[in-house]
Amino acid sequence: MTEEDYYDILGVDRDASKSEIKKAYRKKAKRYHPDKNPENQDEAREKFKKISEAYEVLADDEKRKRYDRYGKNGVKQEFGAGGFDWSDFSHRDDVEDIFSDFFGGGRRAGGFEDIFNSFFGGARRRTSSRRSRGRDLRMSIDVSLKDIREGSEKTVKLNRKAQCEKCGGSGSKSGNKSTCPKCGGSGEVKTAQRRGFQQLVTITQCDRCDGRGDIVEDPCSRCNGEGRVEKRETITLNIPAGAKNGDRLRVRGKGEAGPQGVPPGDLYIILKIRPDEDFERKGDDLITETSVTMTEAALGAEIDVPTLEGRVNMKVPPGTQPGDLLRLPDKGLKRRNGSGYGDQLVKINVKIPEELNEKQKELLREFKGIEKEKNKSWFERIRGK
Repeated sequence: MTEEDYYDILGVDRDASKSEIKKAYRKKAKRYHPDKNPENQDEAREKFKKISEAYEVLADDEKRKRYDRYGKNGVKQEFGAGGFDWSDFSHRDDVEDIFSDFFGGGRRAGGFEDIFNSFFGGARRRTSSRRSRGRDLRMSIDVSLKDIREGSEKTVKLNRKAQCEKCGGSGSKSGNKSTCPKCGGSGEVKTAQRRGFQQLVTITQCDRCDGRGDIVEDPCSRCNGEGRVEKRETITLNIPAGAKNGDRLRVRGKGEAGPQGVPPGDLYIILKIRPDEDFERKGDDLITETSVTMTEAALGAEIDVPTLEGRVNMKVPPGTQPGDLLRLPDKGLKRRNGSGYGDQLVKINVKIPEELNEKQKELLREFKGIEKEKNKSWFERIRGK
Protein backbone atom coordinates (compact mmCIF):
# COMPACT_ATOMS: atom_id res chain seq x y z
CA MET A 1 0.00 0.00 0.00
CA THR A 2 3.08 2.21 0.16
CA GLU A 3 2.58 3.97 -3.18
CA GLU A 4 -1.21 3.91 -3.24
CA ASP A 5 -3.33 7.00 -3.65
CA TYR A 6 -4.93 8.14 -0.38
CA TYR A 7 -8.41 7.85 -1.87
CA ASP A 8 -7.65 4.29 -2.98
CA ILE A 9 -6.32 3.42 0.47
CA LEU A 10 -9.62 4.41 2.08
CA GLY A 11 -11.68 3.11 -0.83
CA VAL A 12 -13.54 6.37 -1.52
CA ASP A 13 -14.10 8.55 -4.58
CA ARG A 14 -12.16 11.77 -5.02
CA ASP A 15 -15.34 13.80 -4.45
CA ALA A 16 -16.27 11.91 -1.28
CA SER A 17 -17.73 13.97 1.55
CA LYS A 18 -16.14 14.25 4.99
CA SER A 19 -18.72 11.93 6.48
CA GLU A 20 -18.04 9.31 3.78
CA ILE A 21 -14.30 9.55 4.40
CA LYS A 22 -14.77 9.17 8.16
CA LYS A 23 -17.10 6.20 7.71
CA ALA A 24 -14.59 4.48 5.41
CA TYR A 25 -11.74 5.10 7.84
CA ARG A 26 -13.63 3.72 10.85
CA LYS A 27 -14.59 0.63 8.89
CA LYS A 28 -11.00 -0.10 7.96
CA ALA A 29 -9.74 0.76 11.46
CA LYS A 30 -11.87 -2.04 12.85
CA ARG A 31 -10.83 -4.40 10.08
CA TYR A 32 -7.09 -4.00 10.65
CA HIS A 33 -6.96 -4.16 14.44
CA PRO A 34 -4.26 -6.72 15.43
CA ASP A 35 -6.69 -8.69 17.59
CA LYS A 36 -8.75 -9.18 14.45
CA ASN A 37 -5.64 -10.39 12.63
CA PRO A 38 -3.71 -12.56 15.13
CA GLU A 39 -1.82 -14.38 12.37
CA ASN A 40 -0.73 -11.18 10.56
CA GLN A 41 -0.40 -8.54 13.27
CA ASP A 42 2.65 -6.85 11.73
CA GLU A 43 0.92 -6.52 8.37
CA ALA A 44 -2.23 -5.20 10.09
CA ARG A 45 -0.20 -2.53 11.91
CA GLU A 46 1.32 -1.32 8.65
CA LYS A 47 -2.05 -1.19 6.94
CA PHE A 48 -3.57 0.69 9.86
CA LYS A 49 -0.73 3.17 9.71
CA LYS A 50 -1.39 3.75 6.01
CA ILE A 51 -5.12 4.31 6.41
CA SER A 52 -4.44 6.67 9.34
CA GLU A 53 -2.03 8.67 7.17
CA ALA A 54 -4.65 8.86 4.41
CA TYR A 55 -7.34 9.94 6.87
CA GLU A 56 -5.10 12.59 8.46
CA VAL A 57 -4.79 14.26 5.05
CA LEU A 58 -8.26 13.76 3.57
CA ALA A 59 -10.14 14.72 6.75
CA ASP A 60 -8.45 18.14 6.78
CA ASP A 61 -9.73 20.62 4.17
CA GLU A 62 -6.43 22.44 3.67
CA LYS A 63 -4.29 19.29 3.53
CA ARG A 64 -6.76 17.64 1.16
CA LYS A 65 -6.70 20.66 -1.14
CA ARG A 66 -2.89 20.58 -1.35
CA TYR A 67 -2.88 16.80 -1.86
CA ASP A 68 -5.43 17.05 -4.68
CA ARG A 69 -3.25 19.63 -6.41
CA TYR A 70 0.31 18.42 -5.75
CA GLY A 71 -0.05 14.82 -4.55
CA LYS A 72 2.04 13.61 -1.62
CA ASN A 73 4.63 16.30 -2.26
CA GLY A 74 2.03 18.84 -1.17
CA VAL A 75 1.64 17.33 2.32
CA LYS A 76 4.99 15.74 3.10
CA GLN A 77 6.00 18.75 5.21
CA GLU A 78 3.20 17.82 7.62
CA PHE A 79 5.15 14.77 8.76
CA GLY A 80 8.66 14.20 10.09
CA ALA A 81 11.71 13.10 8.15
CA GLY A 82 10.70 9.47 8.59
CA GLY A 83 7.22 10.04 7.19
CA PHE A 84 3.86 9.74 8.92
CA ASP A 85 3.89 8.70 12.59
CA TRP A 86 1.09 8.36 15.15
CA SER A 87 2.31 11.60 16.73
CA ASP A 88 1.15 13.32 13.49
CA PHE A 89 -2.42 12.00 13.82
CA SER A 90 -4.79 14.77 14.95
CA HIS A 91 -8.16 12.97 14.73
CA ARG A 92 -7.87 10.59 17.67
CA ASP A 93 -11.41 11.24 18.87
CA ASP A 94 -12.67 9.72 15.62
CA VAL A 95 -11.38 6.25 16.60
CA GLU A 96 -11.13 6.35 20.39
CA ASP A 97 -14.44 4.53 20.84
CA ILE A 98 -13.27 1.80 18.47
CA PHE A 99 -10.33 1.00 20.72
CA SER A 100 -12.45 1.27 23.83
CA ASP A 101 -14.64 -1.51 22.39
CA PHE A 102 -11.65 -3.77 21.82
CA PHE A 103 -10.30 -3.19 25.32
CA GLY A 104 -13.45 -3.91 27.26
CA GLY A 105 -15.06 -0.47 27.22
CA GLY A 106 -13.69 2.73 28.71
CA ARG A 107 -10.08 3.91 28.79
CA ARG A 108 -7.15 2.37 30.53
CA ALA A 109 -5.26 4.18 33.22
CA GLY A 110 -2.53 5.04 30.73
CA GLY A 111 -5.04 6.69 28.40
CA PHE A 112 -6.13 6.03 24.85
CA GLU A 113 -2.82 7.36 23.53
CA ASP A 114 -0.92 4.61 25.36
CA ILE A 115 -3.23 1.97 23.92
CA PHE A 116 -2.47 3.25 20.47
CA ASN A 117 1.24 3.40 21.27
CA SER A 118 1.07 -0.29 22.06
CA PHE A 119 -0.83 -0.88 18.82
CA PHE A 120 1.91 0.79 16.80
CA GLY A 121 4.62 -1.26 18.40
CA GLY A 122 5.35 0.00 21.91
CA ALA A 123 5.55 3.27 23.80
CA ARG A 124 9.28 3.68 23.33
CA ARG A 125 8.82 5.01 19.84
CA ARG A 126 6.11 7.46 20.94
CA THR A 127 8.16 8.54 23.93
CA SER A 128 11.05 9.33 21.66
CA SER A 129 8.74 11.26 19.35
CA ARG A 130 7.31 13.28 22.21
CA ARG A 131 10.73 14.10 23.57
CA SER A 132 12.07 15.18 20.20
CA ARG A 133 10.32 18.57 20.17
CA GLY A 134 7.68 20.75 21.77
CA ARG A 135 4.23 21.65 20.51
CA ASP A 136 3.76 23.48 17.22
CA LEU A 137 1.87 26.78 17.25
CA ARG A 138 -0.45 28.17 14.60
CA MET A 139 -1.74 31.66 13.96
CA SER A 140 -3.03 33.69 11.02
CA ILE A 141 -2.19 37.19 9.79
CA ASP A 142 -3.81 39.53 7.29
CA VAL A 143 -1.75 40.80 4.38
CA SER A 144 -2.65 43.08 1.48
CA LEU A 145 -2.16 42.70 -2.25
CA LYS A 146 0.57 45.33 -2.00
CA ASP A 147 2.37 43.14 0.54
CA ILE A 148 2.55 40.25 -1.91
CA ARG A 149 3.32 42.24 -5.07
CA GLU A 150 7.08 42.06 -4.40
CA GLY A 151 7.08 40.32 -1.02
CA SER A 152 7.44 42.10 2.30
CA GLU A 153 8.39 41.81 5.95
CA LYS A 154 5.80 41.63 8.72
CA THR A 155 6.10 41.33 12.48
CA VAL A 156 3.77 39.42 14.77
CA LYS A 157 3.65 39.19 18.54
CA LEU A 158 2.87 35.97 20.31
CA ASN A 159 2.98 34.38 23.73
CA ARG A 160 4.70 31.02 23.90
CA LYS A 161 6.46 28.73 26.32
CA ALA A 162 10.16 29.28 25.84
CA GLN A 163 13.18 27.64 27.40
CA CYS A 164 13.92 28.90 30.90
CA GLU A 165 17.12 30.95 30.75
CA LYS A 166 17.89 30.54 34.44
CA CYS A 167 18.28 26.76 34.32
CA GLY A 168 19.00 26.41 30.62
CA GLY A 169 15.78 24.46 30.17
CA SER A 170 16.84 21.57 32.40
CA GLY A 171 14.33 22.42 35.14
CA SER A 172 16.98 21.75 37.74
CA LYS A 173 18.63 24.38 39.92
CA SER A 174 21.94 22.51 39.76
CA GLY A 175 21.44 21.04 36.31
CA ASN A 176 21.48 17.50 37.70
CA LYS A 177 18.77 14.88 37.33
CA SER A 178 18.28 11.41 38.76
CA THR A 179 16.97 8.22 37.20
CA CYS A 180 13.25 7.72 37.59
CA PRO A 181 12.69 4.99 40.21
CA LYS A 182 9.43 3.80 38.64
CA CYS A 183 10.63 3.02 35.10
CA GLY A 184 14.36 2.70 35.80
CA GLY A 185 15.17 5.32 33.19
CA SER A 186 13.40 3.63 30.27
CA GLY A 187 10.49 6.08 30.24
CA GLU A 188 7.97 3.27 29.86
CA VAL A 189 6.09 0.82 32.01
CA LYS A 190 4.91 -2.61 30.87
CA THR A 191 1.72 -4.27 32.11
CA ALA A 192 0.50 -7.75 31.17
CA GLN A 193 -3.09 -8.93 30.83
CA ARG A 194 -4.16 -12.54 30.32
CA ARG A 195 -6.83 -13.01 27.65
CA GLY A 196 -7.62 -16.71 27.39
CA PHE A 197 -4.54 -18.43 26.04
CA GLN A 198 -2.99 -15.14 25.04
CA GLN A 199 -1.09 -12.63 27.12
CA LEU A 200 -1.41 -9.03 26.01
CA VAL A 201 1.53 -6.84 27.00
CA THR A 202 0.78 -3.12 27.03
CA ILE A 203 3.66 -0.66 27.05
CA THR A 204 2.68 2.73 28.43
CA GLN A 205 4.50 5.95 29.13
CA CYS A 206 5.74 6.29 32.69
CA ASP A 207 3.49 8.71 34.55
CA ARG A 208 6.17 9.54 37.14
CA CYS A 209 8.66 11.07 34.69
CA ASP A 210 6.29 11.65 31.73
CA GLY A 211 8.39 9.33 29.60
CA ARG A 212 11.67 11.21 30.08
CA GLY A 213 13.35 8.54 32.18
CA ASP A 214 14.70 11.02 34.74
CA ILE A 215 13.33 13.35 37.39
CA VAL A 216 14.38 16.70 38.86
CA GLU A 217 15.32 16.66 42.55
CA ASP A 218 16.00 20.40 42.96
CA PRO A 219 13.51 22.38 40.83
CA CYS A 220 14.53 25.74 39.35
CA SER A 221 12.91 28.61 41.26
CA ARG A 222 11.87 30.45 38.12
CA CYS A 223 10.21 27.65 36.13
CA ASN A 224 9.38 25.34 39.09
CA GLY A 225 11.20 22.46 37.47
CA GLU A 226 9.37 22.59 34.15
CA GLY A 227 12.31 23.99 32.20
CA ARG A 228 10.18 26.53 30.34
CA VAL A 229 8.45 29.82 31.05
CA GLU A 230 5.82 32.02 29.38
CA LYS A 231 7.42 34.57 27.08
CA ARG A 232 6.09 37.28 24.76
CA GLU A 233 8.08 37.63 21.55
CA THR A 234 8.07 39.65 18.36
CA ILE A 235 8.66 37.48 15.29
CA THR A 236 9.71 38.86 11.89
CA LEU A 237 8.16 37.13 8.88
CA ASN A 238 9.14 37.21 5.22
CA ILE A 239 5.94 37.30 3.17
CA PRO A 240 6.70 35.73 -0.24
CA ALA A 241 5.85 37.53 -3.45
CA GLY A 242 2.74 36.14 -5.14
CA ALA A 243 1.52 34.39 -1.99
CA LYS A 244 -2.00 32.97 -2.10
CA ASN A 245 -4.80 33.05 0.43
CA GLY A 246 -4.34 30.18 2.89
CA ASP A 247 -0.61 29.73 2.22
CA ARG A 248 1.29 28.54 5.27
CA LEU A 249 4.66 29.85 6.43
CA ARG A 250 6.84 27.80 8.76
CA VAL A 251 9.10 29.48 11.30
CA ARG A 252 11.34 26.79 12.75
CA GLY A 253 11.94 26.74 16.48
CA LYS A 254 9.30 29.34 17.36
CA GLY A 255 6.70 26.92 18.67
CA GLU A 256 6.49 25.96 22.33
CA ALA A 257 9.53 24.54 24.06
CA GLY A 258 9.02 21.10 25.55
CA PRO A 259 9.55 20.38 29.25
CA GLN A 260 13.02 20.02 30.75
CA GLY A 261 15.25 20.63 27.77
CA VAL A 262 13.02 19.39 24.95
CA PRO A 263 13.58 21.77 21.98
CA PRO A 264 10.70 23.89 20.70
CA GLY A 265 8.30 23.01 17.93
CA ASP A 266 7.62 25.26 14.97
CA LEU A 267 5.35 28.23 14.37
CA TYR A 268 2.98 28.03 11.40
CA ILE A 269 1.57 31.27 9.98
CA ILE A 270 -1.55 31.11 7.80
CA LEU A 271 -1.79 33.99 5.32
CA LYS A 272 -5.15 35.70 4.84
CA ILE A 273 -5.20 38.03 1.82
CA ARG A 274 -7.40 41.05 2.58
CA PRO A 275 -10.01 41.99 -0.04
CA ASP A 276 -9.07 45.22 -1.87
CA GLU A 277 -11.69 47.77 -2.87
CA ASP A 278 -9.78 48.69 -6.04
CA PHE A 279 -8.51 45.32 -7.26
CA GLU A 280 -9.84 41.83 -7.80
CA ARG A 281 -7.33 39.00 -8.01
CA LYS A 282 -7.47 36.37 -10.73
CA GLY A 283 -4.45 34.12 -10.44
CA ASP A 284 -1.43 36.36 -10.99
CA ASP A 285 -3.53 38.99 -12.77
CA LEU A 286 -5.44 41.89 -11.22
CA ILE A 287 -8.74 43.34 -12.43
CA THR A 288 -9.83 46.91 -11.78
CA GLU A 289 -12.52 49.21 -13.20
CA THR A 290 -12.46 52.79 -14.39
CA SER A 291 -14.95 55.11 -16.07
CA VAL A 292 -14.58 57.31 -19.13
CA THR A 293 -16.98 59.72 -20.84
CA MET A 294 -18.76 58.65 -23.98
CA THR A 295 -16.66 61.11 -26.03
CA GLU A 296 -13.43 59.70 -24.54
CA ALA A 297 -14.60 56.20 -25.42
CA ALA A 298 -15.52 57.25 -28.94
CA LEU A 299 -12.53 59.52 -29.73
CA GLY A 300 -9.89 57.88 -27.54
CA ALA A 301 -8.12 59.42 -24.57
CA GLU A 302 -5.32 59.13 -22.06
CA ILE A 303 -6.38 58.55 -18.45
CA ASP A 304 -4.78 57.80 -15.08
CA VAL A 305 -5.58 54.45 -13.46
CA PRO A 306 -4.50 53.02 -10.08
CA THR A 307 -1.99 50.15 -9.82
CA LEU A 308 -0.32 48.54 -6.83
CA GLU A 309 2.70 50.74 -7.58
CA GLY A 310 0.73 53.98 -7.89
CA ARG A 311 -1.23 55.67 -10.65
CA VAL A 312 -0.08 55.27 -14.26
CA ASN A 313 -1.12 56.75 -17.61
CA MET A 314 -3.11 54.47 -19.93
CA LYS A 315 -4.35 55.01 -23.49
CA VAL A 316 -8.02 54.37 -24.26
CA PRO A 317 -8.22 53.60 -27.99
CA PRO A 318 -10.94 55.23 -30.14
CA GLY A 319 -14.12 53.21 -30.34
CA THR A 320 -13.70 51.56 -26.93
CA GLN A 321 -16.95 49.84 -25.92
CA PRO A 322 -18.49 49.55 -22.42
CA GLY A 323 -17.10 46.46 -20.70
CA ASP A 324 -13.92 46.28 -22.81
CA LEU A 325 -10.83 45.07 -20.96
CA LEU A 326 -7.59 46.97 -21.54
CA ARG A 327 -4.32 45.38 -20.48
CA LEU A 328 -1.46 46.89 -18.47
CA PRO A 329 1.42 44.40 -18.88
CA ASP A 330 3.39 43.33 -15.78
CA LYS A 331 1.23 45.32 -13.36
CA GLY A 332 -0.17 42.21 -11.69
CA LEU A 333 1.41 39.99 -9.04
CA LYS A 334 4.78 38.31 -9.23
CA ARG A 335 4.59 34.76 -10.51
CA ARG A 336 5.76 32.23 -7.94
CA ASN A 337 6.56 29.40 -10.33
CA GLY A 338 8.23 31.37 -13.06
CA SER A 339 9.64 34.73 -13.99
CA GLY A 340 7.90 38.05 -14.46
CA TYR A 341 4.54 39.33 -13.35
CA GLY A 342 0.92 38.95 -14.22
CA ASP A 343 -1.01 41.74 -15.92
CA GLN A 344 -3.58 44.26 -14.77
CA LEU A 345 -6.84 44.21 -16.69
CA VAL A 346 -8.80 47.46 -16.68
CA LYS A 347 -12.53 47.16 -17.32
CA ILE A 348 -13.94 50.24 -19.03
CA ASN A 349 -17.26 51.70 -17.92
CA VAL A 350 -18.77 54.49 -20.07
CA LYS A 351 -20.50 57.33 -18.25
CA ILE A 352 -23.67 58.63 -19.90
CA PRO A 353 -24.42 62.25 -18.89
CA GLU A 354 -27.68 62.67 -17.01
CA GLU A 355 -28.11 66.37 -17.77
CA LEU A 356 -27.27 68.21 -21.00
CA ASN A 357 -27.29 71.91 -21.86
CA GLU A 358 -28.84 73.17 -25.10
CA LYS A 359 -25.53 73.29 -26.95
CA GLN A 360 -24.80 69.67 -26.06
CA LYS A 361 -28.29 68.60 -27.09
CA GLU A 362 -27.92 70.41 -30.41
CA LEU A 363 -24.60 68.73 -31.13
CA LEU A 364 -25.97 65.31 -30.24
CA ARG A 365 -29.00 65.84 -32.49
CA GLU A 366 -26.64 66.78 -35.30
CA PHE A 367 -24.54 63.72 -34.55
CA LYS A 368 -27.67 61.57 -34.55
CA GLY A 369 -28.59 62.86 -37.96
CA ILE A 370 -25.14 62.13 -39.34
CA GLU A 371 -25.26 58.62 -37.89
CA LYS A 372 -28.69 58.04 -39.39
CA GLU A 373 -27.49 59.16 -42.82
CA LYS A 374 -24.36 57.06 -42.56
CA ASN A 375 -26.32 53.94 -41.67
CA LYS A 376 -28.82 54.24 -44.55
CA SER A 377 -28.89 51.37 -46.95
CA TRP A 378 -28.07 51.81 -50.63
CA PHE A 379 -31.79 51.38 -51.52
CA GLU A 380 -32.83 54.08 -49.03
CA ARG A 381 -30.32 56.52 -50.44
CA ILE A 382 -31.63 55.99 -54.02
CA ARG A 383 -35.17 56.65 -52.83
CA GLY A 384 -34.01 59.81 -51.12
CA LYS A 385 -35.32 58.91 -47.73
